[in-house]
Amino acid sequence: MPFIGNLVRVAAWSVLPNGRRASFFDVWAGHALRPDRFRRELREDLGTLFGLLADGTVTAQIAAEYPLADAVAALRYAESGGLVGKVVLRP
Repeated sequence: MPFIGNLVRVAAWSVLPNGRRASFFDVWAGHALRPDRFRRELREDLGTLFGLLADGTVTAQIAAEYPLADAVAALRYAESGGLVGKVVLRP
């Protein structure tokens, strides 16, 4: 049922008067039907994304960083809810 809610939300966003549109993005779409095309496009998209990350255009939102030895504490924090960003484990 959450899928229906997401469809309604995307449809609602697409009819707002601000001229913006919303759509779903699925990184795995087409991986089984056209694997060569999928791999090529994924490589291109990830290359673009990593380039944007490297030059600072896109930044990752990190809620907390933990050493790998504290993985249990990191998982507890991630499951606590209400955090904004990702929990990162460092080796």
